[in-house]
Amino acid sequence: MTEASDFVQDRATIAEGRRRMFRLLVPYLLRNRRDYLVGVVVTIVYALFFALFPKTVQWAMEALVEGEGARAVLWSCALIAGVALLRSFFRFFSRVRIFNAAREIEFQLRDDLFAHLQRLPQSFYFTRRTGDLMSRCVNDLTTIRLMLGVGLLQLAQTPVMIVVALTMMTIMDPVLTFWMVLPLPIFILIARSLGPPMHASNLAVQVGLADMSNYLQENVTGVAVVRAYAMEAVSKRRFDALSQQLYERWMRAVRVQAGLPALAGLLPNIGVLLLFVIGGSKLIAGELGIGEFFAFFLFNAELTMPLFLIGWMFNLVQRGTASMQRVEEVLATEPTIADRKDVLDVRELRGEIEFRNLSFQYPATGAQRPAALRDVTFRVPAGSVVGVVGPVGAGKTTLASLIPRLYEVDDGMVRLDGHDVNRLPLATLRRAIAMVPQDSFLFSLSLADNIAYGLPATEMNAVRRAAARAGLDRDLAELADGFATPVGERGVKLSGGQRQRAALARALILDPKVLILDDTLSAVDAETEAAIQRELRQVFEGRTVVMVASRVSAVRAADLIVVLDEGRVVERGVHEQLIAAGGLYARLARDQEAERERAQRVVAGGRE
Repeated sequence: MTEASDFVQDRATIAEGRRRMFRLLVPYLLRNRRDYLVGVVVTIVYALFFALFPKTVQWAMEALVEGEGARAVLWSCALIAGVALLRSFFRFFSRVRIFNAAREIEFQLRDDLFAHLQRLPQSFYFTRRTGDLMSRCVNDLTTIRLMLGVGLLQLAQTPVMIVVALTMMTIMDPVLTFWMVLPLPIFILIARSLGPPMHASNLAVQVGLADMSNYLQENVTGVAVVRAYAMEAVSKRRFDALSQQLYERWMRAVRVQAGLPALAGLLPNIGVLLLFVIGGSKLIAGELGIGEFFAFFLFNAELTMPLFLIGWMFNLVQRGTASMQRVEEVLATEPTIADRKDVLDVRELRGEIEFRNLSFQYPATGAQRPAALRDVTFRVPAGSVVGVVGPVGAGKTTLASLIPRLYEVDDGMVRLDGHDVNRLPLATLRRAIAMVPQDSFLFSLSLADNIAYGLPATEMNAVRRAAARAGLDRDLAELADGFATPVGERGVKLSGGQRQRAALARALILDPKVLILDDTLSAVDAETEAAIQRELRQVFEGRTVVMVASRVSAVRAADLIVVLDEGRVVERGVHEQLIAAGGLYARLARDQEAERERAQRVVAGGRE
C-alpha cells in the first residue's frame, strides 16, 4: 500500500502538473466557451448586486434616522427588495450556465477517456489495474467537474464581490477599510503555504479510492475462487486494511483542508472587532454616520461567505488538480499501435500471412522477461489452414495475437498479402480478421447480442447460422429464453464449452478473410469437437485459418502444421509427416492419445 507521504511534491512539480492540466482542459473550455462566458458575465452582475445590498440598507437606515418620512423609507425598502430579488435571479442563472458547462465537460472528458482507453495497446494494461482505471473514469472526473463548476464559479464571482465591496467601503471611509482588510494578506500567505500538503493529501485520497475500487472489482469478479479457498476472512481483513488506510488519508486531508475555512471564518470576526473599536470611536466622534456604520457591519458580514468560499474554492482546485493529474497520465499515454504516416492505401486483404525472422518480447514488468518468439519464419498461403501446436508457454497465443497487431513488432516481421502489417490501415487489417481468444470473454448482454457483437445491429438469421456452425444450436433447449437469454457478467450463466462456442459464433458471423482460433475448442468434449470440426470444414473454405490448439486432434487436417517450443519453430509439415518424424509433435500425439484412452477406461469402469 502506498503511503500518503509518497505523494508529496515540490512546487515546481505541482506547477508543471497544472500547466499540463491547463493545456489539456483548454480545448474543452473553448468548446463550452459560450456557457462559461455568459455564466461569468452574469456572475459578475450578481457580484455587483451582492455588494450593492449593504448600500441599499445604508440608504434605508439614513432615511429612517434622518426622518425623511414614510414614503422615503418605503422606497428604500422597495429598493432593498428589488436588489435582493435581482441578486437571487442572477445567482440562479449564473449557476445554471456554469454548472451545465462543467457537466458537459465531464461528459466529453469521460467519452474521450473511454475512447482513448480503447485505442491503447495490450501492453498498457499489463501495468494498470482495472479498479484504478475505473476510479479515474468515475471519481476523478467527478472531482474535475466540481472544480470546473463550483470552483470556477467562485473563482469568477468571489474576487469581484471582494473588490466591489472594498471599493464601496473605501469610498465611505478609507482608514476604517484599511484596518478591516489588514488581516487579508496573512490569509493569502497561509493559503499559499497549505497548497502542497493539500495537493498531496487529495492525490493520496484519489489513489486510495482507486485501490479500494480495484480490490472490490477483483473480489466481486473472483468471488467463486474466494469461497472455494475459504478466503472470506482473509479477504475481509485485507479490505479492512484498505478501508482503514483510505479513512486515514481522508482524515489527513480533512485536517489540512479544515485550516482554510477556519481561518476564513476567523477573519470576519476580527473585522467586527476592528469595526467596533475604530468605527465605534469614529461614530462617537461624529466622523461616521449610523447608516455608514451599519453598512460597514453588513459589508463585513457579506464578506464572510466569500472569504470562506476562497478556502473551499482553493480546496476544490487542489482536489481537481490532483484528479486531473491522474486523468492526464492516461490521456498523455500515446497509442503505440495506430495508423502511421506512411500507411498504405489498402482496402481489401486476401489473407496470405507471412512471418519473416519474427522475434518478440513482451514489455518487461519488473524482472527481464525472456523472448516469447525467436526467429519464427513461415508462410501461410491465402485460403489455407495452418495449425499451431506446442507445449504450454511455447508462444502459440503470442504468435496469433501479432497477426491483428494487438502488440507492436518491428517492421517487416509480419506481413499480410506481402504488406507489412505496421503499414496497413488498422481498420482494414482488423476488419479482415476475426479472432476467438483463448479466454472466451462474453459481455453482460443476451446470447444473440454477444454473437452479433461485431455487427452494426443484431440480425437473427445471421445469428442462427453462426450458432449452428459453432455447434451452439444444440444448447438452446437448455437456455430458458434461447438466444434472448442474458449470459451474465463474463458469460457466467453458460458453461465453459458454451462460452467457447458462443465466442466462435461471434467470429464466424463476421465472415472474415482471416480466422484465428486460439484453442477455441479446449473446453468441449471430443465428440462435440469432432462435430464442430466437420461443420467448420465448410466454414474454412475460401478463408485463411490459423488454429492454435493444445490438442493434436484439432489440427490433424490442417494444410500446414507448425510446432513451437520455447518460442522457436521446431517442426513443420502435415500430420502424417510429423508423426513419422517422431519428434515433439509425435510425442504430444502419443501422450494425448494415451490420456484419452485412460479417460475412456475410467468412464467405462464407472458405468460398470
